[in-house]
Amino acid sequence: MGEVTGGTDCVLDSSAVLVRMLPLLLLSHITLTFAAPTSQCDLNKLSIDGGNYTLSDGGNIGSRVLYSCSKGKYPYPTISRECLPSGRWTHATHQFTCRDVLCPAQMTFEMGDYFPRKRKYYIGDALHFDCYAGFERFGPEKRTCQEDGKWSGTTPTCENFLGYCPNPGIPAGARKSGTSYDLNSKISYQCQDGLYLTGSAERQCMKNKRWSGTEPVCRERYVYDSPEEVAESFSYSLAESIARAKPIEEESTNRRIAISKDAPLNIFIVFDTSASVGLRNFNTAKEIAAVLIEKVSTYDIRCRYAVISYASEVKIIVNLNEEDSGEPEAVITRIQTFNYREHEGKTGTNTRDGLQNVYNMLGLEKLRNPGGFLSTRNIIVHMTDGKFNMGGDPRVEIKRIRELLAIGTAPNDREDYLDVYSFGLGDDISIEELNDLASKKDFEKHVFRMESIDDMKSAFDYLIDETEAFDMCGLSKEHSEDTREKFPWTAKITVTRSDGMESAKGSIITRNFILTAAHVFRLDDAVHTVFVQVGDRAGFKVKNIYRHPKYDPTAKQDKNIRKSFDYDLALVELDRKLDFSSTIRPICLPCTSGASWALKLTNKPTTCTDHENVLFPKGSDLIEALFISEETRNELKEMNVYIKEGTKRIGCDRDTAKLSEFKDVADIKDVTDKFLCTGGTQPVLEPQTCKEDAGGPLIIRHKRRYIQVGVISWETINSCRRNKRERVPEGSRDFHADVLHSMDWIGKITKDELSLIK
Repeated sequence: MGEVTGGTDCVLDSSAVLVRMLPLLLLSHITLTFAAPTSQCDLNKLSIDGGNYTLSDGGNIGSRVLYSCSKGKYPYPTISRECLPSGRWTHATHQFTCRDVLCPAQMTFEMGDYFPRKRKYYIGDALHFDCYAGFERFGPEKRTCQEDGKWSGTTPTCENFLGYCPNPGIPAGARKSGTSYDLNSKISYQCQDGLYLTGSAERQCMKNKRWSGTEPVCRERYVYDSPEEVAESFSYSLAESIARAKPIEEESTNRRIAISKDAPLNIFIVFDTSASVGLRNFNTAKEIAAVLIEKVSTYDIRCRYAVISYASEVKIIVNLNEEDSGEPEAVITRIQTFNYREHEGKTGTNTRDGLQNVYNMLGLEKLRNPGGFLSTRNIIVHMTDGKFNMGGDPRVEIKRIRELLAIGTAPNDREDYLDVYSFGLGDDISIEELNDLASKKDFEKHVFRMESIDDMKSAFDYLIDETEAFDMCGLSKEHSEDTREKFPWTAKITVTRSDGMESAKGSIITRNFILTAAHVFRLDDAVHTVFVQVGDRAGFKVKNIYRHPKYDPTAKQDKNIRKSFDYDLALVELDRKLDFSSTIRPICLPCTSGASWALKLTNKPTTCTDHENVLFPKGSDLIEALFISEETRNELKEMNVYIKEGTKRIGCDRDTAKLSEFKDVADIKDVTDKFLCTGGTQPVLEPQTCKEDAGGPLIIRHKRRYIQVGVISWETINSCRRNKRERVPEGSRDFHADVLHSMDWIGKITKDELSLIK
């Protein structure tokens, strides 16, 4: 296929079209050989006012045209056209043009007001929200219409806390029916004309004070999800699904179903291979499948895979019940060897038959393992670039699968045991069909619409790389041999002075800021003498150093405390932003929206107190925690300790009071009260911090996420020699500046880089 030119601004590249048009993850339209075309469509009728186009197969019958516009514009009336056997292009009566991207209009706003009220909102327009007296606003005060046709931020709501469930909100472009938020109350949503809906059109207030399903979204049909958005949303939801299958021995605080130890997980990959997209796209699809399996295999779970390809007929690449279905490498090998010509160029889209094979595999599994069948969790990843056109309605099979898995039945709904993700590529899909197949879970997204297979590949590359695309705090590659990937938030701080150098630690909390201890710096330290190393990147210069305003070493000398470490916190602002990667990413901080996700506190509204109650449960005297120490150069090691609370805290005060420098202090709590305490010999002998650990994070691990609750500040006894731990002496205690109760100050300095909650 050669290059075709349409007008002065249209360069038609057939290979680029195949890349951007007919794709899908694990989808790749398998083609054999086409007969020589007998006719062509008129290439002079392809122009688009203000845009460009690309063309496949030189205008022969079956050729596809893909239109593109500059940012902030979209092709009208559609993004693509096809050359029909009649020799005419589809949409032959329309004049194609690039129109302005619009954001959905806010139709109504409960218990409050919004302005300005307009029929159309263009890129850059802002919406402002106010709540009536007696109501508290949750969500942003202002939302801005973005270049992709989506509003910034989340759906704002006004809350008076009188309903059994919180106000579910009314997304832009939607109308809501139902105003009762009592137990079992139902509400429904409908998008304004011309917009499509994803999410739940109907929701019910449940016993757990949450709404069933997931918040609906109304969008224009020219709006797609970006690779970054897909990576973030799918990564979070997939991580949640995998976390629910992680071996745990106690009931989860936010899930109603206790998980048995070593609970298994089935993953079904079902992809459309109807029509032709060419060999390149076919191979790209197989790469994407491998990326997904490689990602999942990094988790410590028992997982089995099934891979199903369908066009008019179904081809089973990997059967769930085969012996090697639980071996990731074997599954990937079988995907890679699946032949391009298997479907013989068939053009049908028999989605129901593809999903029926999922049902059949599960049915056989139930017969083979009746005792453990219902304890197995299941994920279906379905991908297509077209509407189903044969075999019947695939929603019937989803219903049968749910019934087989006893989902939606009393005494609990078992929704956690099935996640169905629907991926659609290009403009030929029916987003409504995909939405009907996908799961609907609160604060999770299961249906995605993407423009091309390359976008999908980018999304999964982000996923496997775990870089900034997620923008998720507190994640690490726990099984990596590279300790920088295991502890990617670690920062090293060096201060150069005339009398030598001082080294300390810190933690990455945003792209611009490092959190550390105030005592690391002297008052006369200039910013040009301070350097920061993160990951394998050394020599970051410093723009500013902010000490906590209440940090004052001399503040308690009237109480015979020679040097006070209260509020021993500092923020180091870098002179340039960090590029997040697998070795450089932020840790979670309490009282932020990121920590809400990490702690699975997705009820609305969530407060800082909620975070504290999960991290420091009432009645718990010992809180499992850890800090990271650099025992040898560039080799980090996790040190496990306990934060002492309640009656166990008494030992911290007792051992501190024994120090000679505090013998004249009337109340030892004046020394210790502002700190978290670790160390000691009960219940086990704990490692102590060393001098070069100062400023580093004290961390609580929640499931697979890491939340910083303290900054290493000072110790009662230092037995380290050159950062090597000698035998820990009795009475050794470490004190850590309290992060949770200083989040207002941290948020003020970092400004909008952290999304704080109250």
